[in-house]
Amino acid sequence: MIHLFVPYYGEWHDYFQKCLDSQTVKFRLFKYDRKENGGGWTSACNLFYREACRYRGIEDDVICIMNNDITFHDSFLSEGCRVEEGTVLIPHGTGISIDWRTKRTYHGADTFPGRAFFMTAPDFIKSGGFCRLLPHYLADYDYGFKLARRGMKIKEMTQGIHHDNHPVNRNPWRVRSVNNPIAWTIFLFRNGRNRFVFKNLVTSWYELIKKR
Repeated sequence: MIHLFVPYYGEWHDYFQKCLDSQTVKFRLFKYDRKENGGGWTSACNLFYREACRYRGIEDDVICIMNNDITFHDSFLSEGCRVEEGTVLIPHGTGISIDWRTKRTYHGADTFPGRAFFMTAPDFIKSGGFCRLLPHYLADYDYGFKLARRGMKIKEMTQGIHHDNHPVNRNPWRVRSVNNPIAWTIFLFRNGRNRFVFKNLVTSWYELIKKR
């Protein structure tokens, strides 16, 4: 059984629902409207994480978290449900690589696990959840790096996803902004353990000061 959690914001897209209806395997859907209930993507995922920790009898099940601004093939969940213990399955074309020289992600909005990922329920429970101090577009990278450090194998699926939405450059001082220098500082100290950390810290703050 796949436990599918979708922390959407406000609008439940028809094209996403059609993709769900076309799937060839059974799944249990958990919908969470972040606009109605408040909180960001990270807090919603952590809420689901805490609920998963309370579940009983899901040792042989699979956890999937995905956004609802994507489309995918009818065998997408079928492939995802075959994820093995110690492995994270992510859609083809996504990843967790970052060019630390320029502080730019290689995959743009297609970050891991910002669009979709599959894990066994025991692995998901052992993961420890997402960093509450980071906005969506950094928390997903942070989660991926954490899993990799713990020895989880991150594998690409043959199936990919399609989407048309991209991160919005909000006021950088807003908590959920991808350009928030405080969030980047936290992220870099947690994950950027290399010679470019200081350079990226200066860049993050300089970009903010320059725009004022």
